[in-house]
Amino acid sequence: MGGLPKKAQQLVGLREKKSGVLALDSGALLFKEEKIPPDQVQQLTTTAQGIVSAYNRMSFAAVGVARQDLAAGLPFLLGLRQKSDFPWLSANLVSRTRGKPYFKPHTLLTMAGMNIAVIGLTSGQGTGTDALLTEKDNAVILPWEDVLPREIALLKGRADMLILLSNLPAAVNRKIAEKHPEIHLILQGGSASGNMAPERINNTLITQVEQQGKSVGILEVRWNAQTKRWEDPGAENLLLEKKNELDRLGWQINRYRRQGDPKLAFKDQPDALAAYDAMLAQRERLDQEISRLTVEHNARNASRTQFSSFSHRFEAMRKELPDNPAVGAIVEATTTEVNRLGKIAAKARAAAPLEQGQMVFPENYAGSTACRSCHAPQFKKWLNTKHASAYGTLEDKGQQFNSQCLPCHVTGAFGQPGEMALSLADDLRQVGCETCHGPAGQHAVRPQSARPGQPSMDTCLRCHTGDHDDNFIFPEALARLRCGSP
Repeated sequence: MGGLPKKAQQLVGLREKKSGVLALDSGALLFKEEKIPPDQVQQLTTTAQGIVSAYNRMSFAAVGVARQDLAAGLPFLLGLRQKSDFPWLSANLVSRTRGKPYFKPHTLLTMAGMNIAVIGLTSGQGTGTDALLTEKDNAVILPWEDVLPREIALLKGRADMLILLSNLPAAVNRKIAEKHPEIHLILQGGSASGNMAPERINNTLITQVEQQGKSVGILEVRWNAQTKRWEDPGAENLLLEKKNELDRLGWQINRYRRQGDPKLAFKDQPDALAAYDAMLAQRERLDQEISRLTVEHNARNASRTQFSSFSHRFEAMRKELPDNPAVGAIVEATTTEVNRLGKIAAKARAAAPLEQGQMVFPENYAGSTACRSCHAPQFKKWLNTKHASAYGTLEDKGQQFNSQCLPCHVTGAFGQPGEMALSLADDLRQVGCETCHGPAGQHAVRPQSARPGQPSMDTCLRCHTGDHDDNFIFPEALARLRCGSP
């Protein structure tokens, strides 16, 4: 939930500057996965309720029902719908016996003098029984082909613009765009990772914002309600992309320069210096390309007015962005309750006898202290890093029992049951050696034949995401934290 106060404040800023700001979400809003570990149900459903409260405050117009949103069960989402000030949309999640949708299939909005229709589609599992839905739910997710044409027909003549919130796979969304040019915009989510710049297929734009609020996608549309046709964005959108890329690159370069002349500041860190030189070369290439695209842009004639056009950008939830006080208070209250529930679970687990499964070390983990005897210089260097006090930062915030935060502040919690993180040995309550190099239980026994691995960028990006660490640059971090030879 950490990015929600910043996301809310961005919306406030946009609405102060522009009229006709429409906030939509394609789903996968409440949970990251389709299944919830049994020991985390209370904490995760409490977080989901907090997210809905925040979205109410942000005046979202509609949210699509994604498969992940059903992770706590259909009854839970139906109950949460009653507390939502916005409609949850799904045209194809229907009663098995009556065939009626459990959620609104579409919603009609009026904004900036236009009528806008928004349809929701939920991804089905394919063939066979859907594990998300129980027999008691009396529910089925119908193929999009069975419901979408009917929804489009119902909305014909009633909307100036038709938007689809889709949880379907990207390839299926492309097929929809090819078959139904009546749909002008597809916002896809929950089925793929990362941001995706708008792509025009037929007369449909398809775009995507990465999940879990790490970024906000802003699409500015200049819509011609008479022709209802997009222009070919051509060089204009490419120019915007290159300018955005140049801005991000300039921000990274300035971070290096804050420490003085990089040639001097990083003279003993060849990896960091090489990364800096690569960024300078990339900036020069971007400057040249932007100059060329600007000439092309200015040379185009004004005959495009009969078409609709757009511009877009993705904004990461960086730490320096201001927080919205009202949504910040919702997030604080929610995380406090989540931590309280975790504390209760931790006490219950601590009271359980060992033979009932209490574990303090995950399989094959040895703890950082086990590394000390053979790697004393490296251990000493690690003690002076923020990794060594990562658990303490949670204690300072009163969040040391929050199982959603713990994996990035302890060692060995990734891929383990949530309750594991609540009862780790003291020697694992920090971001220790095994977080970067992997489990080292066998290495401690057979140092030569069972060597630990080396950290990759993916290892770091499990935690150093934009909403938690927008200053993270892998080569620089690796150069700063490198342990050296044993």
